[in-house]
Order: sequence, then C-alpha cells, then structure tokens
Amino acid sequence: MGVTKYILKHPVTTVMALLCLVVFGISSVFSAKLEQMPDMETPMLIIMANYSGAGPEDISELVTEPIEDAIGTLEGVDTISSTSSDGRSMVMLQYDYGTDMDEAYDNLKQKLDNIQRELPDDVEPSVMSMNSNQGDSMMLSIAHKTQTNLYDYVDQKIVPELERISSIANIETRGGSSKYVSIELQSEKMDQYNLTMQDVASAISDANVASPSGEADAGNLELSVTTSLKTEQVNELQDIPIKTPAGQIISLSDVANVYEATKDRGGISRYNGQETISISIQKQQDSTDMEVSSAVKEKVEELMADDSDLTITVANDTSDTILDSLKDVAETMVLAVIISMLIIFLFFGDYKASLIVGSSIPTSILMSLIAITMAGFSLNVITMSALVLGVGMMVDNSIVVLESCFRATAEQEDKGALGYFSAALHGTGIVINSIIGSTITTCVVFLPLAFLNGMTGQMFKPLGFTIVFCMSASLLSAMTVVPLCYLFYKPSEAKRALMGRPIERLQKWYRGIMDRLLNHKAMVMGFSVLVLVLTVILASGMQTELMTSDDTGTVSVSIETRPGLKQEKIEEALAEAEAIVSASDQVDSYMLRYNGDSGEISAYLKDDRTMKTDDVADQWQKEMDNIANCTIDVSASTSMSFMGRQRGYEVILHGTQYDELKEVSDKIVKEMTARTDVINIHSSIENNAPIITLKIDPVMAKAYGLTASSIGTTINQMLSGIDATTLKIDGEDITVTVEYPEGEYETVDNIKDIILTGTNGQKVALTDVANVVFEDSPASISRTDGAYEITISADYTGDNVQQQINSEVITPNLSGTISIGQNSRDRMMKSEFSSLYRAIAIAVFLVFVVMAAQFESVKFSIMVMTTIPFSLVGSFGLLKLTGVSISMTSLLGFLILVGTVVNNGILYVDTVNQYRSTMDLRTALIEAGATRIRPILMTSMTTILAMIPMALAIGSSGSTTQGLAIVDIGGLTAGVIVALFMVPVYYALLSRKPKEEIPDVD
Repeated sequence: MGVTKYILKHPVTTVMALLCLVVFGISSVFSAKLEQMPDMETPMLIIMANYSGAGPEDISELVTEPIEDAIGTLEGVDTISSTSSDGRSMVMLQYDYGTDMDEAYDNLKQKLDNIQRELPDDVEPSVMSMNSNQGDSMMLSIAHKTQTNLYDYVDQKIVPELERISSIANIETRGGSSKYVSIELQSEKMDQYNLTMQDVASAISDANVASPSGEADAGNLELSVTTSLKTEQVNELQDIPIKTPAGQIISLSDVANVYEATKDRGGISRYNGQETISISIQKQQDSTDMEVSSAVKEKVEELMADDSDLTITVANDTSDTILDSLKDVAETMVLAVIISMLIIFLFFGDYKASLIVGSSIPTSILMSLIAITMAGFSLNVITMSALVLGVGMMVDNSIVVLESCFRATAEQEDKGALGYFSAALHGTGIVINSIIGSTITTCVVFLPLAFLNGMTGQMFKPLGFTIVFCMSASLLSAMTVVPLCYLFYKPSEAKRALMGRPIERLQKWYRGIMDRLLNHKAMVMGFSVLVLVLTVILASGMQTELMTSDDTGTVSVSIETRPGLKQEKIEEALAEAEAIVSASDQVDSYMLRYNGDSGEISAYLKDDRTMKTDDVADQWQKEMDNIANCTIDVSASTSMSFMGRQRGYEVILHGTQYDELKEVSDKIVKEMTARTDVINIHSSIENNAPIITLKIDPVMAKAYGLTASSIGTTINQMLSGIDATTLKIDGEDITVTVEYPEGEYETVDNIKDIILTGTNGQKVALTDVANVVFEDSPASISRTDGAYEITISADYTGDNVQQQINSEVITPNLSGTISIGQNSRDRMMKSEFSSLYRAIAIAVFLVFVVMAAQFESVKFSIMVMTTIPFSLVGSFGLLKLTGVSISMTSLLGFLILVGTVVNNGILYVDTVNQYRSTMDLRTALIEAGATRIRPILMTSMTTILAMIPMALAIGSSGSTTQGLAIVDIGGLTAGVIVALFMVPVYYALLSRKPKEEIPDVD
C-alpha cells in the first residue's frame, strides 16, 4: 500500500523512472548475446589419439586399453566409453555434473603424461572438452575460375585470413588436391645401391636446413651465426648427394624420379553436385555465432573484392537459424500481447482498460530484459520462450488489480479525481495479499531448478530465472503502473461490454449450480476419485522422449562406407545418396563432405517446404537403406543434436569377450532378419573388412636386428611414403614426399616380396620374419566401462514389436557374460527425468509452505493444493489428444503448473475468508466464486490463449517448448473448473464448525 500511495502522489517521478526503464531496457536488448540455446557445459572430456596404419584391434590393444586402464581411477568419472577404429582411438569420459572440469582436465593430462612411454612412439593423445554450442557456426563453399591447385590456394591464402578473426576457434578444410614434390623411387636402383627409403629421406632433409649456431663479435656489433643449406627449386633436388653403404656418392636422380604432382588432401567435397573446397568454422567458446558470422562475411567480401575469379558461397550460417528462431518467438510474444489486450477489452468493454494492462506488459518485459542481461543470460529460444510464458502470466496481477479498482470505483459516490485516487489505492490494497501470494507461489517453484546441476539445470535455469524476473516485474507493475494509469486514464467499465451479459448469466448459473453441489458433497468427492483414476490411466500410457527436436530445416545424412572399399565403389555409393537428395523438391541446397571411410551430406531445405524436416529424413532413410557397401543414418539436424538419435528399435549388448559377443550379435541379427515385423536391421560391427596381418616371428626378427616396431614402421613408409622436407617456392610451402610408384605394393604378393634391411645391414625377405595372413577385422571396436559393446538397430513394421523381439530373440541369447546395456541417451533421460521429478516434488512442498504461511493456516493451504492433482487430468488429456510425448520440456510444464494453477484457488479462498466476516459460510462460498469468476476467467484465458501459439509449435523452434505449453494449457483449463466448483466443496468439508474463527488475511 505504501508503494502504491507514493506512486500515486509522485506521478512525474514515476514517469521519469519508467522513461529510464525504457532506455536501459532497449539498451540491454542490443547488448545481449544472441544464441540458439543456452550455453551448456557438458561434463565430458574426449581423448583423441592417432596411430597411422594400425587397425581397430591393434588400436584397441596398443592405445585404447592402456589409456582406459590409466584413467579408470580418476575421481568424478561416471562413464568411460571408447571407440577404436582404423588409425584412431577415441575415449570419452562422462563426469558427474558439478565436477570442476578445469581440475578434471589437469588430472587427466597428468595421467596421460604418466603413460606416454607405454604407448607407441608415434601416438600423442590430445584432450578436448565438449560444449553444446560447439557445432559449426558457418559452412563455406569455395570455387575459383583459374586456380588449378585450389586446395593450396585456400590453405595458404584464405584460411590464414579467416584465422585472424579472434572469434574463430577452429577451421576445417575438405576437398581438393594439393601440389607436392614426388620423389618416386626406382626399386631396382635402390636395390643396386643398397639404399633404404629412410636413407633417401634423410639426405633430402639434410639438404634443406637452417639452424642457429651462436653469436660472434664484429667490431662494435654482436652478430648471430646461422648454419644454412637451402634447396629453393624442384630441379635442385635431383642433384642432392646421397652416400651409399659402400661409400659411393650418387645423386638423387640416380635412384628416383623427381617431379611435381598432386594428391588428395581433404577428401571429397561437393556443393550442389559441383566439386568444391568446403570450410567449416567453429567459434570460440566465449564468442557467439552472430559475431563469427558478421566477421566472416566481412572478410569474405574483402577476399572476393581482391580476386574477381574467386567465389565464396555461404552454404550454411547458424546465425540465420538463430535469428529466425528468435524472430518466431518474438512474433509469438507480440501475438500473446495482442491476445491479452483483446481479452481485457472483451471483458471490460473499454479500450482504456486494455491500454492500462497493455502498458504494464512492456514495462514488465523491459524490467525482465534488464534483469536477464544483468544475470549474464543470453537471449535464446529458452529465455525468449520464458518471456512468452511470462506475457500470459504477468498480466494476471494487472487484471486482478484493475478489476478490483473497477469494483472500488463502483462503490465510490464521488466520481472526481479524489474518487479515482481512492479507488486506485483501495482497489490495489484489497487484492495486494492475493497477488503477492500468487506471485510468490509462481516464483518459488523455480527454486529447485537453481540447485540442479545436470543438463536440466543448465538448460532451464535461465527459463526459471526469466519467469521469476517477469513475475516480479509484473507484481511491481501491478502495484505501481496499473494504479497510476487507472488514475490518469480514468477508465469506466462499459455497461454493455461484449462479455458483460455472458458473465452475468454465468454468475447466475454458477450460484445455482454451487447451491446444488454444496448439497451433494459425496457426489463431488466421488467425481474427484474418478478424475484421479482417469489421470493415472492417461499418465501410464504416455510415450517418453528426452527432448522434442526443433525443425531447423536441415537434414543430416551420415555415410559410413566399408573399410578398404575401392574409390570407384565409394563414388558410386555417394552418387546414389546425392541423387536421392538432389531429386527432392524440398531441397534448396546441399553439401557433401567425405574423408576416409565416412562422410556427411548436409541438406538445407527450402523455407517454403511442404514437408516437415523429420518426414523428409524418414523418407530418405527408407530410400538410402538400399544403397550397397555402406551404412547410412538420416536424421533431422536440431539445436540439440549432441543428444544423438535413436532409430525405432535399438538394443545394446555388453560382453567381456569380444569374440563371444560378436557371435551372439551375428546370431541375433540373423534371427531378426528372418522376422517380418522389423526391417533395415543394422549392427555396429556390420562393416567388417578383411585385412592383411603381419604376424612377426620375434626370434627370427631379432636374429636380423629387427623388431616388430621397426618392421611396422618400414612397411608403413613403403606403403604411405615419407614427408622428407618442405620447400618454399614462390611464397608457397610445398611438401617433398619420398614414395614408391603407385601400385608398386598394391597386391598381397607385392607386400610378400618386400625386402627388409636389418640394423647390421643384412637383407632379409619379409616372409622370413613374418607370416602374411588374411583376417576379418571390425570397422570399429566400442567399449563402455571396460566391457565390449555392440549396437543392433532396426525399424518397426508393426505395433508393440519391441517386447516381442526382446522376449523371443534377445533374452534367449543372453548369457552370464553378455547383458543388455543402456545407451547414453537413455541414461541421460533417466537421470534428467529423476532430477525433474525431484524438482516437482520440492516445488509442491514449497508452494504448500508459502500458502500455509500466507493464510496462517495449514487447512486453507491444503484446500488450494487440491487444485494441483486434479488439474493433471487436463494436462495428460491434452498431451494424449495432441500426440505429444512426455519430455524434459513437458515435465518443466508440470513444474510451472504447480506454481500457476494454485493462483485461482488462492484468490478464491482469500475472497471467501474476507466475505466470512459479513456472511455465513455457505453464502460466502457461493458469492466468492460468483464475484471472482470474472478475474479468474480473465487471468486464466490470458495465460492460456497467450500460450496457444507456442502450443501450435509455430516457427522452426516451436516444437522445443510445445510440450510445456500443452501441459499448462490443459492443466490451467482443468484448474479453473477445480477452483470454482471443487474447492468450495473441499472448503465446506474442512470448515464444519460454523463459528470457526477465520484468520484475518488483511
């Protein structure tokens, strides 16, 4: 009351304060970070280790397992999973949320340093962290009309320019070939002079050196001394001297052909079917996609202005997706404001009343934006959606105050300035306790979110704080802006408002029906039991998912070809996939990037597409499942892509023995293939390929001065070549590679004919120290917490198939050493759902405590709390009707519902308590509902209708918060019925003593 009175007596001061609010609020919008989603730090560290030439089994034994053994004792680690593939080991450590990741990083690095000696010489593990916003900020496609060596041009001219941009963390180039100098050895000449590849490579390296050699005095100067031997032209390489073991000096040209050549550097890259160079750009962790986009586009314009033959196309820009998403949410918010003002006009019939409530909305939003910026939150889909939710809820307090002011005015005999002043002051005072209590109950439910450390806490903490900011701002606006505007505009409630007569008829009907319901309390209680039973039935049949995906208009086609597949077969598979993508009339453009045994097609759909992105992905998946020699997974890219994707059916098998696990997996796949209720069956080990294994005889090898390591290094060099040095020619760095002619060691017989040189110079055939055999090797080996892991996936052709497959196929094949495991997505869903369930339970308790303190009565708190369980029938019913699953966002909707659905009950019980001072209990129960039916309907309708655009999933990110809106719409709708028709009966049952003293809520 004191604040309201001060505001009414100092209008100029208030207006100046509001003006400052506008200035600082708008300023906060321009200074806020714009992002797709809140910045979420995933407590995960990833160890990457490359070992060129090693197969998955060798990688697992020599690299992955030693690393796993070393890090197994680290504190705070929840799960350790690994993947060993050709030439690469990847170990992922999932830490407990709340772990100090800086300390965890240091401890992990120390463990890796301690085992460095146990790893192969060429293996140097690196550690990187994971962040939800670490995806590509931009994708560029580069073409040039005249450049024949485009890769080197991009690598040496364009990439360095982009790397100067401070907001860029990493740049990755794909496609094209690079110029290099080939030192093509002649086998017969090498044998003639008894030389090895390493002899030639060392001679070339020694002919191109520059090293500091100290300092020397020259008079008054002290000069640096440098030893230098430079090779500056390709033809100079031919004359490099080489000393043979016999002491003879020959030239490089005597044993090798020297010429410039090109070789594939970045795999395959095509944009809309045309060969190109692609560049993916990742931002710094403390930068935004908007900053990266602005800086890169400016740099691209400069580069193209300097070279008219250069064409750089922005294939994908995350900032555009962010702006589109935020624009959609902003439009939804504007629509919510319009709906709220329209409802006010319908009920009051006076445009001034709409303006009063309408003026409180921007005031509250600006205050919230200032608070968001001060709290360090960014403007993203989550915080903006919270503002949309806030629009519907923040007008509740203003409506209650405005309606109370109208009622106070009607009681005033003097309609002059004094009358409006008194009405504004008195009307606000009557409902001040109700709006404070309802605001606190709405805000207090978000308190548990502040203590959640998981993904739920990181994602929804900004949403909770934003709604708290909105509600606090709306309370302040209702106590200040609304009374002041009421005094200034002097609105008058229209006698013939559009909703006037319907409300009067509704009040009359309400009085009659409540009079009968109070006479049939047992019937109401029986109905209550039926509602609870229906709620349980609806809840038990709900589908669950971790997070509803948003529609970004991008389809990701992940392609994994069989290891060792020839290039022409790879091209055939890629061409088939490209043909399916390019033939779709939904596609605007697409980018293919392929390297090694895997790649991806990123298809960017048209803005005016007629199909949902998920539907396009499902259609392509069916078509691409028939492409041979590869495994293809098609999914709609989302802002939450880091959570992964799961096909219709998926089972993960764990076992301690890999061979036994593989045997069981193959048997399960065979049995599933024979069934008609599942199709597109895939196994994570299905892309096996035969490999050539050299089984070294250690005794024979030692006799010739050889080791398994030295033999492996020699074979690797003969097959892959040696990068001997780098020449700088015309400002370009060109690698000099010593290699044998293409096809020299292409067949098994060629490899068997390799002659090795021992440390004593003695020659020995490879077959004398090793057996060359064929073996099947998996494309990759996966492990979780030390157990081997194989994933089997499929698509359903019917309903209720999962239980049948599990009971008829999976369970009979399990043994003591083989079990079913959970994937990371299921583990995450279990953990996050448990956290949200606890948060909801704590929120219910806090609401109970707040209301008990407000009413100074446990009994009245229990009365209002009954609205919570009975409102759930509306939430689950609407979820079932719309086909929306239970997800993190829908559970958050239940959390919000706990704090909002009780507001009508608070207003009703507060009014009953006031009326009981002058009325008997029965009359007070009926009249309180009839009197408050208008504000209850107004506040509920503004909140519900304001959320309808969100429930319709309008815009690319609309589905992210759709479940939340549906839960609250259904719950609040049911809550209105509970508050007006069931709470009065509960009140009567709990207040049987007619002379019971009612606490003074004033």
